[in-house]
Amino acid sequence: MLSPGFMLSQHPFLGVSLDGRLISFYLLVTVTMVLFLIMLRIVNSPFGRVLQAIRENEFRAEALGYRTVIYRTWSNMLSAVFATLAGALLALWLRYNGPDTSLSFEIMIDILLMVVIGGMGTLYGSVVGATLFIITQNYLQDLMKVASNAANGIPLLRDLVSPDRWLLWLGILFVLSVYRFPAGIVGKLRAKALRPS
Repeated sequence: MLSPGFMLSQHPFLGVSLDGRLISFYLLVTVTMVLFLIMLRIVNSPFGRVLQAIRENEFRAEALGYRTVIYRTWSNMLSAVFATLAGALLALWLRYNGPDTSLSFEIMIDILLMVVIGGMGTLYGSVVGATLFIITQNYLQDLMKVASNAANGIPLLRDLVSPDRWLLWLGILFVLSVYRFPAGIVGKLRAKALRPS
């Protein structure tokens, strides 16, 4: 049912063909949302609060009576489960899994950029960072093409905003976002919300 060749119906529904790729997409979105809600529940549970205490000061958490080794072991097991499920979802979507699709340097840099832009240490930050990064990655070249066409009469400016230089501008945008939001976008919003008015 999840193979791209599977057809649920021969007739398109609202202009969309009901095939295995569409079913896979909605299955992935649903499972991802469920996993996000489970992680959110874990972070906001007493177990998550103890993990935050261990992160801040392990000696103090142990002095309060928490067996930190057990909590760290459980957190490692839970992170392995979530990483395994995320890898299974990636393999389901790409129909292939190998070192070049999950462990390449480019993917690791993309993940790092998403986390730093959104805000480290927050689940919402990873969602915001991933959304902004993907939107920028997909539409920056198109925006630069429009700017290059608009600056057609100015040779230096036209070459500077050429769509071929989109990685340069993506890097500049990343540096500016880290400079403006050192704790990430969600971290900056949290600090502003916690600041007394």
